[in-house]
Amino acid sequence: MLEIERKMLEIRKSQDDIGVATLSMNRLPIFEPTTRPSHKVRTFEGKYGKMIVKGRLGQVHKSLLETILYKRKFYDLRVEENKVRLTVLFNEYEVKKYMSQGSVYNKETYNRLLDDMSVAQIRLQKGIEYVEGSLITSKLKSKLYSRLTKSNLPDLRGKEIPYVMMELGDVASLLLATELRFTYDPKPIMELKYGISQALVRFLITHKNHPVVGYHLKTLIENLKENVEGHVWKDIRRYLKEDAERLEKLGIVIDFKKDRLFVIQDTLTLKSF
Repeated sequence: MLEIERKMLEIRKSQDDIGVATLSMNRLPIFEPTTRPSHKVRTFEGKYGKMIVKGRLGQVHKSLLETILYKRKFYDLRVEENKVRLTVLFNEYEVKKYMSQGSVYNKETYNRLLDDMSVAQIRLQKGIEYVEGSLITSKLKSKLYSRLTKSNLPDLRGKEIPYVMMELGDVASLLLATELRFTYDPKPIMELKYGISQALVRFLITHKNHPVVGYHLKTLIENLKENVEGHVWKDIRRYLKEDAERLEKLGIVIDFKKDRLFVIQDTLTLKSF
């Protein structure tokens, strides 16, 4: 890791953006469309591929992964034994503060989300190709890079806190290295109340053009969840209604009488590459 970190510091000024998400990360429900996921085995097959996820992954995990990539300082992308390895350097305090709503993000919640992403096993298949593995492999304190905290908390004030080196797992590394990638500020999405709303926005911003006549809402949601019938559909509509005002601020308007969704403007700063 020390050799990788030295390499990061040497090439940091010339590094390209690696994005915060990819097509599959946002178009397949790798992350369950809820902020309260449970540990289980989920299978899904749709127009964008097939997947099996064993573990607990939801939109809160997606928000954390996006924030780490959004706030990362440097990264190292390499191929070892025919496997892609992506390592990122970031400030944990910065990430937790960015995800908070006015106070520092709960340390126990933060560590639990990282643990979930380390142990969850994912298998994705697109056509005849597939990738399987985890989202995170390891996390170590940096030996070369630290920062003096600006926190007013007594136990943090004036303390030199090492940055963290995190190696992403096979799935996250390969997708970020090979797929169409997207960069956007995850904060406005995190501020939506419900996971289905967050997943919906993440899905929509991977599309360059949107139909003038709008999307059929239920058909759209079927890209994000395997079962949208009966009481499940009623709950989804209720959640979206409660988030309607916040969604409109992001340029998304839903006509609940006709169950149609319109993207009227792109208010999220988005870059794809």
